[in-house]
Amino acid sequence: MSERSVQPEWCRKLNMQQQSVLFLAGRGPDNVPKKHPCKAVHIAYRACVFQAAMYGRLLEWGEKADSFMSLDVFADDEKWGQAVKDFFDYHDALPKHYLSHLMHGAQILGYKHPDQRFRDRWLGFYRKLVEMFHLYPESEEQMDKRLGDWDRKHW
Repeated sequence: MSERSVQPEWCRKLNMQQQSVLFLAGRGPDNVPKKHPCKAVHIAYRACVFQAAMYGRLLEWGEKADSFMSLDVFADDEKWGQAVKDFFDYHDALPKHYLSHLMHGAQILGYKHPDQRFRDRWLGFYRKLVEMFHLYPESEEQMDKRLGDWDRKHW
């Protein structure tokens, strides 16, 4: 049995609920065309929460990989800005359940990713989703309480 994981070391240090949220949001939306504008955002999301099995490591800032995960668009201010604009221009075709999972995954990345550049990108994306849903953003402390493994009282 392998002790290797697709999950980055920093993710494994999060509590189990936060790890679960990050994993659940890694799945793309069902019944959406392969070239849907949400794909660029989702390709970046996967590259932030999974190690690239092809390389056996995390992708580096700006690294281009493949159509499953890549950070080339994510690291480019102009391309990322366009990807986020396209995502929100076409979000009506996306299942709300998918959007909810992605919103919470982006929130965790925005507060917990070890690299400030990643945190800044995802926190901005999280706040745009919150605004789109007409919600109030949670602080990191509120999120930690909500996703706090219930103090392990059932373990």
